[in-house]
Amino acid sequence: MEIEHTFGKGSKKPVDENAPKRALSAYFLFANKIRAQVMKKHEGASMAVVGKEIANMWKKASSSEKAPLEKKADTAKKTYHAKMEKYQKTGNYKKHQMRMLAWKIHETKKPFRKDENAPKRSLSAYMLYAASIRAKVVKENPDLKVTEVMKEQSTMWKALGNSDRQKWVDKAASEKKKYDTKLARYMKTADYQKHVEDRDAYKAEMKEKRNKLMGIKKRARTTTKEKSPSKKKAKRSPRRSRTPKSSKSRSVSRRRRSAKSPKSPKRRSRQRRAEKKKSRTTKRRSRTPKASKSRSKSRSKSRSKSRRSSTSRSRSAKRRSASRSKSRRRSTSRRNKKTSE
Repeated sequence: MEIEHTFGKGSKKPVDENAPKRALSAYFLFANKIRAQVMKKHEGASMAVVGKEIANMWKKASSSEKAPLEKKADTAKKTYHAKMEKYQKTGNYKKHQMRMLAWKIHETKKPFRKDENAPKRSLSAYMLYAASIRAKVVKENPDLKVTEVMKEQSTMWKALGNSDRQKWVDKAASEKKKYDTKLARYMKTADYQKHVEDRDAYKAEMKEKRNKLMGIKKRARTTTKEKSPSKKKAKRSPRRSRTPKSSKSRSVSRRRRSAKSPKSPKRRSRQRRAEKKKSRTTKRRSRTPKASKSRSKSRSKSRSKSRRSSTSRSRSAKRRSASRSKSRRRSTSRRNKKTSE
């Protein structure tokens, strides 16, 4: 596709300059041998006349005269084929083939011919002004080239005032209205319909050629009517096979159980634990006298203080270890940089 973009409108078929030259046929060998004599006979004659004379002489020539030339042509043809087989294995041949493929694809993108029967487009304001001035510019400056005349016209158009330019703008608008009415009439004719049909057929043909060259295959699309119900069943069957019949009954039974018991098992376990704790505390209170309450409170406070101190120590130790690991990483990274430098 990159090679294809290099071709323009007037691009010619690419020629392989590295390829071996084709062998001449017996007729061309005969023509090269006799051409000088024929040109002497017909002095001042065109190449078409000379070519016709040589063709007539080749037809009248005997088989004995043709035999050595045909033999020479056959040997030259064999040598050409041998050289071509060697050349086809090289990279230059592959490059040329890629270029040829790109050129063929480019040829399929050429637009369809213009409609000869269609009305001509109306000119713009600038083009109308340039057509009215061209004769005057050429008369005043006979030595100017065509490109220079066009530059002079553009400068004169730019120098015009708004009032002078508006005349040409109005004229171009009226010409465009006339063109639109003519085009609307023409689009209802049979000539336009034929041109549209030919254009669509050409586009379809070029698209088919392009897809063939690019290796794009056309997919066969199936309509909804063509689809049979058996295919739909075949698609649904693997989904059913995934879930066995017994699993359905289990899921139903689980749903029923969940509907019966609103409270989850986790909540029940928590409630039981809370009830057990309450019962233990009540038993302890009943066993211990009133004087022991102050002792239990002091013990609980000392325990809580010891727990807080232990947690603070563990946190500080963790922070110290983290800072040490960071310092170690920094030192290792600095060493690695020094070694790399």
